[in-house]
Amino acid sequence: MIKRPHLLDTVRRSLRRSRVVALVGPRQCGKTTLAREFVAPASANYFDLEDPVSLARLSEPMMALAGLRGVVVIDEVQRRPELFPVLRVLADRRPLPARFLVLGERVARTYATVVGVSGGSA
Repeated sequence: MIKRPHLLDTVRRSLRRSRVVALVGPRQCGKTTLAREFVAPASANYFDLEDPVSLARLSEPMMALAGLRGVVVIDEVQRRPELFPVLRVLADRRPLPARFLVLGERVARTYATVVGVSGGSA
């Protein structure tokens, strides 16, 4: 892995500042590798939506995600756009037990379309 401490620092700062952080880019550009610096793939807080086991764990997304604490990674999130309204609800909780790092190729546009994103809460 190529060391990119400035990217790690940027994501770390973003997770402190924001409740949902998106890493967006083309396939094979290093999004997953970077996210694994924050959450191990074997962790209950890691979901890879190309993995049937992760998909099964998210069959009831609110139940699967609501009890998690810390950073939660959802890789290839654009495969399940119905997760975005659930993430909005979870990200609005007070106190905030978890922050979400979502990865994908078209995350920002999909999220804005499904949730109706506007400026605001951090």
